[in-house]
Amino acid sequence: MNIQRLVVMVLLALAACGGTPAANAPPSAPTPAGTGSAPLRTITLAMPYIPNVQFAQYYVADKKGYYAAEGLQITFDYNFETDVVQRVAQNTVAFGMASGDSVLLARAQGLPVVMVSTTNQQFPTVFYSKQEAGISEPADLKGRSVGIPGRFGASYIGLLALLYASGIDQSELNIQEIGFAQVAALSEDKVEVASGYGNNEPVQLARQGIDLNIIRVADAFPLASDGIITSEPLIAGDPDLVRGFVRATLRGMRDVIDDPEEAFAISLEYIPELATADQATRELQRAVLDATLPYWQSEQTTAEGLGFSDERKWVATHEFLRASGILTSDVAVTQAFTNQFIK
Repeated sequence: MNIQRLVVMVLLALAACGGTPAANAPPSAPTPAGTGSAPLRTITLAMPYIPNVQFAQYYVADKKGYYAAEGLQITFDYNFETDVVQRVAQNTVAFGMASGDSVLLARAQGLPVVMVSTTNQQFPTVFYSKQEAGISEPADLKGRSVGIPGRFGASYIGLLALLYASGIDQSELNIQEIGFAQVAALSEDKVEVASGYGNNEPVQLARQGIDLNIIRVADAFPLASDGIITSEPLIAGDPDLVRGFVRATLRGMRDVIDDPEEAFAISLEYIPELATADQATRELQRAVLDATLPYWQSEQTTAEGLGFSDERKWVATHEFLRASGILTSDVAVTQAFTNQFIK
């Protein structure tokens, strides 16, 4: 197998994993019974992560009966699945979570997956460093040690896009694969710069009293971010199911934005480890939720609605992946996403 194909396979497998490895977790809390007599239809959302407050919109939609109102009962699958895209394409699960780049790579391999709602309006990967290091813009990364989990996933794609937009070659950085230990590596000066999600690791470090400079990938390049994916056959065969799931999820998202305190309380019912955690840990995760909300919103969501997918970002992502050699053939970009279900 050539190196380029190996890179594509790894990216497809792990791009949606974000900055933290997943783990087994209990099933979701029971969904309230629907108002009608028909039984609820059980569907699965494949989530390549552990239960987390960043998924509060799903928990709120479940707890408040929004899925039940659409005739659905949701199973949250946290089983460290690194093949979310493939499972959705094969219709073994109805929905999954993935990033825009992973959708394009999948479609290039003939997998009929489509993003039906964008979660983060800005690609959330950031590169952060201690203020005293004087690293405040991409050019300052030259010659510095930059810690990423590995050459896969959102951190690696974000780094490549940042360098691509800034005209910097990877060889000009000292890239170190440090696993999912970015917070410790940065705080203990094992690396000068670390990667992560803007609503996660920097929040942790700030609460430790560490002043940071943060370089946001989204400020340098408009990557299509993560969202809900499903398959073309499901869209064609059961559009009402897709519409109902998206509608219920976006209702949950709106409620989280309007009342994050309530949303956090509901999330505790779905995250057993957090429900029994100490006060400091719970306060940290409450701060993570607050930092998450701006990523869901933009001027475009104000105009078009939550979940909006921006064609310009998808086109730019396609161009970057092609120029970088990660995507080896063109993909029909407008077929990779749709906004038909967010209204």
